[in-house]
Amino acid sequence: MPMILILSHKSYEQGTDPVLEWLLYYKYPFRKIVIEDLLTTHLLIDSQKGEVTLDGVNLTKEVHTVFYRRFKKNLSVYNGIDLGNVTNKINKESNIELNAVIDFLFFLLKDKLWIPQTTAFSINKEIVLFTARKLGLNVPRSIVTTSKSELIEFKRQVKDVIYKPFELISYYETGHYTYSCYTTPLSKAAMNRIPIKFFPSLFQELIDAEYEIRIFYLDGHFYSSAVLRPQFSNEHNVDIKLDFDKIETDWVAYELPNEVKEKIKQLMNTLKLITGSIDIIKCKDGKYYFLEVNPVGQYLAPSYLCNYNIPKIISEWLIEKDKNMKI
Repeated sequence: MPMILILSHKSYEQGTDPVLEWLLYYKYPFRKIVIEDLLTTHLLIDSQKGEVTLDGVNLTKEVHTVFYRRFKKNLSVYNGIDLGNVTNKINKESNIELNAVIDFLFFLLKDKLWIPQTTAFSINKEIVLFTARKLGLNVPRSIVTTSKSELIEFKRQVKDVIYKPFELISYYETGHYTYSCYTTPLSKAAMNRIPIKFFPSLFQELIDAEYEIRIFYLDGHFYSSAVLRPQFSNEHNVDIKLDFDKIETDWVAYELPNEVKEKIKQLMNTLKLITGSIDIIKCKDGKYYFLEVNPVGQYLAPSYLCNYNIPKIISEWLIEKDKNMKI
């Protein structure tokens, strides 16, 4: 009997657990593995045979399909006495070793059907935007620079500018407070504080949006939601994630023009992506602007608010593919 392998986090993960509930409902066999299992469960990787066995289960033989959701992370591996900087070095090097083990494990499972594919784990935002532009999608202008003078010139050309992380959207904890990174407009005050030279940073043209469209894409199918905010209000944030819980924010099921869908399909095929969470802006002049695709992005809000039931769709897709997959 084939089995689906789920790679995720130990704690609740909104893109994983609802899918697992549907797999349980359908009584389809699966195995969820978290990175901590590699330290607490019996693991054998036989490089001669090219086989991976975890807790007595031969993953190489029994797994046909892999559903990947944010598996890797740094662990506190060392549990001995505190050795100060040496402890930090042991943990750092142990995590490097563990990541090498994981990479080999993934290599031995490379012939399985992965969603998303392993090549998508480290997808680069600017490479995606460059590719989208080449395929004919409208894309906001952007620069990566270390120079304030170049930033000033870019702002002069496009008028309004936003800045956001080039790759990782992280958060920081200090005492009882948590700080997160969001897409932010470049204000005059912020511009004045920027030094003449700074760390390589991403700046992008701010598009005058009518509304934003969130899309969950799976194997050629689109589940799109328009996120509507009152036009008379100037208090909404540039980063729509900050407005998700506001009562005046509405989610509406949306049908993209066929021309836009075809170009997105071309992009996903070019990037070798089966799935992804896509952000698009509908401009006030009628144009659609592609912003980004996240291969392991979240989809639960549009799923529930627009009645798509995406976790059910994913589980059924996984089951169908797993049954038909031949290893």
